[in-house]
Amino acid sequence: MGTSRLVEKLPNAIPIANKWTFIKKRNKTGEIIKYKARLVAKGCTQQPGYDYVETFSPVVQMETIRAILALVPIKHLKIQQMDVKGAYLNGQLKETVYMCQPKGYEDTTGLVCKLVKTLYGLKQSGQEWNKEFDKKLTKFRFQRLCSDPCAYIKQDGGHSAIITVWVDDILLFATSDELMWQTKSDLRTEWEMTDLGEPTKIISVEITQTENSMTILQKVYIESVLEHKGLSEINSIATPLDLNVKLKLNPNGNEGN
Repeated sequence: MGTSRLVEKLPNAIPIANKWTFIKKRNKTGEIIKYKARLVAKGCTQQPGYDYVETFSPVVQMETIRAILALVPIKHLKIQQMDVKGAYLNGQLKETVYMCQPKGYEDTTGLVCKLVKTLYGLKQSGQEWNKEFDKKLTKFRFQRLCSDPCAYIKQDGGHSAIITVWVDDILLFATSDELMWQTKSDLRTEWEMTDLGEPTKIISVEITQTENSMTILQKVYIESVLEHKGLSEINSIATPLDLNVKLKLNPNGNEGN
């Protein structure tokens, strides 16, 4: 993807290190569906003011996702999920950053990688990808919501399309099949995408859709947290409140804070 090129190391340049990370992707039932390897730059060694300046990057708010999902059965919205392959590798790097050659790909020449695009791990990668994504969606006449910078809406001939983005996970909503198809086609012209069809899981939230309802839950996530804390064998109760507590009306007759 043209993320870097090999160059001679300048005398005063200090290349940052990198490492490989290996990830197991799971579905909403916890089953492994994919093994991923990713090269990650060690951004912790970057020097502020030299290797990067700004780092802030927004992600869609869970409140926004819940609100839009609630509209799906009411407005009979079509809903699809897509994933941008190597999202951060699409951001243009403005600063001059050098990196050591990745383990397993050294060519013994002593050359270093001069980064052209952002890599996972760089402190500015999220911000540059967000700028890239916003620029391309604006080209397709999508407008950012004032309430959430990672949610976009588009009006087209009486129909509407909505896009939410969490780094590289994208949810698409549309009032017609034609507009959904067009939106997917537009995204594919800009990035290499994985079409995941109707969503079953987004950001550790499991989604179950029927004709007249939309259910979201985090069963697998909650179970993993309980297991991590050693609480997976505890007894569950229907009401997490001491039954011996007696609730009384506010003696002043007004609403309490």
